[in-house]
Amino acid sequence: MRNAVELLGTGLLLVTMTACGASSTGAGAPSASSAPPVSSTGPETPTTAPTSPGTLTPTFDPPPPGTVGRPTQGIAPGDDVIAETQVDARGLPEGYPRTLTRSLDGKTVLLGAEEGGCRRVSARVGEQSVAQVVVLITVTSGTKGQMCPDYIKEISIPLALAAPLGTRTVVLRQG
Repeated sequence: MRNAVELLGTGLLLVTMTACGASSTGAGAPSASSAPPVSSTGPETPTTAPTSPGTLTPTFDPPPPGTVGRPTQGIAPGDDVIAETQVDARGLPEGYPRTLTRSLDGKTVLLGAEEGGCRRVSARVGEQSVAQVVVLITVTSGTKGQMCPDYIKEISIPLALAAPLGTRTVVLRQG
C-alpha cells in the first residue's frame, strides 16, 4: 500500500512538472518568428489586420467621441471643486452630501453624493442672487423595518444656474 501511495505521488509530481515546463517552453509558447505581445494603455480593443501573407499586425479601434480623458468616476478634467470657503453648509444635518464641483462654463454646479439601498438623494436650485445660490437637498431613506439592498453608488446631480457661479456663495439647505 505504501508503494502505491509513493508511486501515485511521484506520478502527480511528474505530471505537474511536465505541464509547467510545456507552458513556458513547449507547446503554446510564442515562437521566435511571432509578433511581440501588444500592450494597451487605453480602453481600445485590439484587432488584427493582415499586412503580408502570414503576418498579423494589431490595430486599435478609436474610443467613442467625447470619452477621451473623461473619467468614469470622480471629478472630470476641467471641472473644479468649489472651495469650502465658498460653500455654506451650516443648515444641513449630519450625513447630507456637501461635495460640489462646477462645470467648465460655470453655469452648472454638480452635487456629488452616495446613494444605496433605500437611500435616495435629490437636489434642486432654490433662490439665486448676486451674492449667493441656494441649493435644496433632500435625502430619503426606507421605512423602519424595510429590507434594503446592500450597495452604494456615487452619483452626480447637475444643478443648472441662471448665470455662472463666479464668486457667489453656495448655501446648502435641507429641502
